[in-house]
Amino acid sequence: MIEVAGAIVYRGKAYLHVEARIKGDGFLAVEPVFISDLTIEGLTAAFERVIAAGHPLVRMPSRLEMQLHQDPILKATGAKSWKELAAEAASYTVVWSNSQITLYISRLDEQARFEIDPDKTKTFALDTPLQKLVEVILKDITSRSNLSYR
Repeated sequence: MIEVAGAIVYRGKAYLHVEARIKGDGFLAVEPVFISDLTIEGLTAAFERVIAAGHPLVRMPSRLEMQLHQDPILKATGAKSWKELAAEAASYTVVWSNSQITLYISRLDEQARFEIDPDKTKTFALDTPLQKLVEVILKDITSRSNLSYR
């Protein structure tokens, strides 16, 4: 079962990467990155691909491996840093638990980094169609002045 999936919306596209489960604890962003247009159909299909990929199991990377790890979202978007990306982007994270689905929507903190906006966090029943979550994401995208929608 998938536990987490996320999308970064940047320059009119959504970028969704696979979250590998690290043996022991945690997740690591890995390829592939699925790129979608900002439509209900496109974004729903990209989330479905991430869900189908699941959470491949990887061993705990060494410190050197982590230093050399190229972030798949930065690579896919061409952004040089997360700060550069965050200035023109929004982050959306979907978490599935035993009792509900939670959608976390980002805002920028004082240092222009992504953080969860508690006022925008939404919860849904487990049987909520993925398309409904995508509709909420698209509605948020259209409300932001720093994002190009198309």
